[in-house]
Amino acid sequence: MADWLSGTFRKVAGLSDPGPIFTQKTNAGNAALKRGRPDEAEPLFKDALKEAEKFGEQDLRKAAAMTNLAMAYREQNKHSEAESLYRQSFAIQEKALGPEHPEVVAGLAKLADFFRVRNLPAKAEPLLRRVLAAQEKALGPEHADVLATVTALGEVCRETGKYDKALPLLQRALDVQVKLLGEDHLSVAMALDKLAMVYQALGRYVDAEPFYFHALTIREEKLGRDDPYVGHGLEKLADVYREQGKYDEAEKLYLRAIKIWQDTLGQEHPDYAGSLEHFAGLKYAQGKFDEAENIYRKVLAILETAHGKHHPSRADTMDQYAMVLRTQKKDELAQRVEERAKEIRDECAKMAADPAAYAEKNKDPLKDFKFNLPGAK
Repeated sequence: MADWLSGTFRKVAGLSDPGPIFTQKTNAGNAALKRGRPDEAEPLFKDALKEAEKFGEQDLRKAAAMTNLAMAYREQNKHSEAESLYRQSFAIQEKALGPEHPEVVAGLAKLADFFRVRNLPAKAEPLLRRVLAAQEKALGPEHADVLATVTALGEVCRETGKYDKALPLLQRALDVQVKLLGEDHLSVAMALDKLAMVYQALGRYVDAEPFYFHALTIREEKLGRDDPYVGHGLEKLADVYREQGKYDEAEKLYLRAIKIWQDTLGQEHPDYAGSLEHFAGLKYAQGKFDEAENIYRKVLAILETAHGKHHPSRADTMDQYAMVLRTQKKDELAQRVEERAKEIRDECAKMAADPAAYAEKNKDPLKDFKFNLPGAK
């Protein structure tokens, strides 16, 4: 932010020396952020903001200080404080520079990204639409920044269930990627995956299949058959096969993915557990409930070792495990598992307001008694 201040801000506002204390505190805060210490950056940026307020309510240096402090808050999960500062900073910039100025558009994009990271796509969508309109006008329809915004907007629409809006956006992004990079570029594989995910969400598995297949082929050719990215691609295509009842084809791909994770990351890695969970879903679809049950128990054990007993991913897996148990009429055991899943979610909701407490509770696997899943042997 200090470099930006010395450039755009000072030129537009006719600023002279930004002030030695302001500059000193800003630079020190930025250095603390780079060291991964937002807690140290916060008071420095607060001091910089106090100095900036001396320059006037609508001074761009104040906007810069607010953005910096918002970044420090964001890194500490102080989301409400960060959002308030982002909005105040943006209002100052927009008034001083105009709604289509590149720095104002960049500020909008940052705020949209803030909401996306917080899993608030509905708040991000209108901001991204404003960003896209300004970028298209200034840069043209095929600029890299425009392409990134089109993709982000398409993903936001998918995340909010607006599939009819997501499809043309992600198709547009794919078409531009192919035009600029060729059909076999790794970036094209990513665009293919994003479009396939919309078709998959719509239950249009036949439409999703060729996109996932093409993406997988690109990665195998560019990265090799045993690359972890290939493992993810195998799982996606296998999921679509499973949904279409192509169980034999799906099983071959799942087993390949499992071997990739086992060989590259080991059997205690979350990605290995995730691959097993996909495979358990296949066994459930095939009616092989005993096999599915055993796999889900293994997945839960791996996730506890990797993430701790309170991680939300374990609650999601417990839901699937309980479903298998109920299918086998093991209702009492299923209820206990469901209750444990609810406890985890309730715990996570409480911890979300106090990340430090969450980290403290999960840092030592011996802090509490060892979790033994009901029914585990």
